[in-house]
Amino acid sequence: MNWHQCRTLPSLGEGKAAHFKKFRSDESGGITIMFLIVFIGIIAFCGLGVDLMRNEMKRAHLQATLDRAILAAADLEQELDPASVVQDYFDKSGLGDALSSTTVDQGLGYRVVSASASETSETLFLGLAGIQEITAPAAGEAAERMGNVEISLILDRSGSMGWNSVSGLPTKIENLQVAANEFIDTVVQGPGAPSLTTVSLVSYNATVSLGPVLSSYFNLSAEHNYSSCAIFPDSAFNTLGISRTETLDRLSHFDIQTTSENTTEILHPWCPDDSYGATIVHSSDPDELHAAINALGADGNTAIDLGMKWGTALLDPSAQDLVSDMITDGHIDAVAAGRPVAYDDSETLKIIVLMTDGENTTEYDLVPHLQTGDSDVWIDDRGDSDPSNDRFSSRIVDLPGDLLDVYYWDRFETGRFNQRYRNTPDGAAAARRMTNPEVYARFGTRALSNKLFRTPYNNGQLPWSEYSDVYYAYQGIVGADHADNRLSTICQGARDAGIIVFTIGFEAPQRGLDAMRDCASSPAHYFDVEGIEITQAFDSIARTITQLRLTQ
Repeated sequence: MNWHQCRTLPSLGEGKAAHFKKFRSDESGGITIMFLIVFIGIIAFCGLGVDLMRNEMKRAHLQATLDRAILAAADLEQELDPASVVQDYFDKSGLGDALSSTTVDQGLGYRVVSASASETSETLFLGLAGIQEITAPAAGEAAERMGNVEISLILDRSGSMGWNSVSGLPTKIENLQVAANEFIDTVVQGPGAPSLTTVSLVSYNATVSLGPVLSSYFNLSAEHNYSSCAIFPDSAFNTLGISRTETLDRLSHFDIQTTSENTTEILHPWCPDDSYGATIVHSSDPDELHAAINALGADGNTAIDLGMKWGTALLDPSAQDLVSDMITDGHIDAVAAGRPVAYDDSETLKIIVLMTDGENTTEYDLVPHLQTGDSDVWIDDRGDSDPSNDRFSSRIVDLPGDLLDVYYWDRFETGRFNQRYRNTPDGAAAARRMTNPEVYARFGTRALSNKLFRTPYNNGQLPWSEYSDVYYAYQGIVGADHADNRLSTICQGARDAGIIVFTIGFEAPQRGLDAMRDCASSPAHYFDVEGIEITQAFDSIARTITQLRLTQ
């Protein structure tokens, strides 16, 4: 063996190195190890999922039990101890030990119940990681708040409310009375109840009557004192309140329907001259409200804008001094003190319920020069208080000096042919001149013209200009389009102030329905109903006023 051969024989050290190099480069064993690592990870992840899923199922059951328990406990109509109600729910669900705490906060008109619970469960797989148990938590709060509700109920009593669509069925106003009375029974609660609801009742036709009591708290103009209705300029609909210090224009007292010439007073005053239809302010007395609703009849035109104006005014905080004064004078129960509250009072709901069966029509008043001053009518009251024997005459010629004046006598004296025209009024010195407000409180506008001015006109004793001045004694002051715009403005103002506005179109024409839809707080607050459906509408509104809600 030469030295070259010796170089090709591996030494012992070189063989071991080659062996380790080959082992190091062999990757077949690494795959097995990686598989084992991944497999163990999958098992651990699935185990974690199983434990978490079991815990989530337990948590969901626990939360559902807690939600039902606090909702039942917060119900103001249940008289049991709220905390006991919650515990009872958990006990009957087999979770009595899971309830951690129950907190009850309640007072006049509200109850808030909050609770927390937790339940632990042993783990199946997480124990391998040292986690022996996990906790399922549940918490929640439920509240019912019923107090502090102020409602303006604005009802249409115009002439069409006396109709019915089918002969023999109740009239619309009869259906309204049933619905409104049930509404009052639902929303107004008796003494000692956990809530206080006051209702201002505003009925309207061609106008809104304040009545003799409420009108005394406002500064109505002094043209007359026969009735108490106010008229407003357009600017008044840009605000919600009505000032008690600024002068309100008093609507004239007149009757455009009665044609009877022999009457002691007008039969259909445009504004009622008594307590009929009088506005009621913040009442919590169901009997008072029922009586007023049941007394309503159907007559006259429709002025929805005026009804809405007064309805919003009685919810405006500026009326607090009005309510305070009426409480002091014994006209409102003291429980209404502080009402109407501020718009941002979080404890108070302000609600308007406005209904109509028609649409805005023309609003009228006497022509300006007949609203005040002396008339051309004289009366001889015969020296007694019996109006049935009064005698009347009209001056149809007014010349310098009293002796040349000519009067038309309403009565005919037997044996004195064509002696109705005299130089003195009937009754001579015993007769007195009537004021315009006095005349139009006694006779309808058409009745007056027929009684004392038509014959002189037909006889050529009176020119057309003077006769038509009496015949057309009234004029339109607000047209239908104009009233629609005013209504839309005041409705927008109410919504902007946070007042919830419900509206009901009761067998109304399309124009009236459009006005109600425009006024409502949302489409869900608007109702288009017929017949007895009006009861369902009022019931739905009543149930919406107070809601039980889960707050957390």
